[in-house]
Amino acid sequence: MNCPKDSSPMIVVEHDQIALDYCPTCHGVWFDRGELELVTERACGPKAEICVADILTRPDASTPEASRRCPICNRKMLKKNVGTSPAVIIDACDRGDGLWFDGGELHQVLSKAEPAEGSAVDTGMLSFLKDTLKADISNKGGAE
Repeated sequence: MNCPKDSSPMIVVEHDQIALDYCPTCHGVWFDRGELELVTERACGPKAEICVADILTRPDASTPEASRRCPICNRKMLKKNVGTSPAVIIDACDRGDGLWFDGGELHQVLSKAEPAEGSAVDTGMLSFLKDTLKADISNKGGAE
């Protein structure tokens, strides 16, 4: 699979039977359908607030950022806000094939995620995502 941002080949990064597509060039991450819910449930508990169905119902974000094409169906993806303070703009396939987080965006969202008190969460998953998939956020100012 090729990166929706720079078309370079992505690599598969696996942790605890979850395989994510990761671009080593721009540090972006592609979540196939169902992967985001599985990852956030393991990392933050069953009441995790990030799910694809919810993201797709949000209004489109207004941004000068270049549009991306879904690496599965090749259709233009929608720009959606996730998280708060500040909101992070991600790319979502309107067919539900998956979500694209540019380098640093997933780290921004997860750095605000806290496991629900008393929930059985996989802190290893949360640490893995925060540390392994984070990119230098200052690199986001480059050409889109």
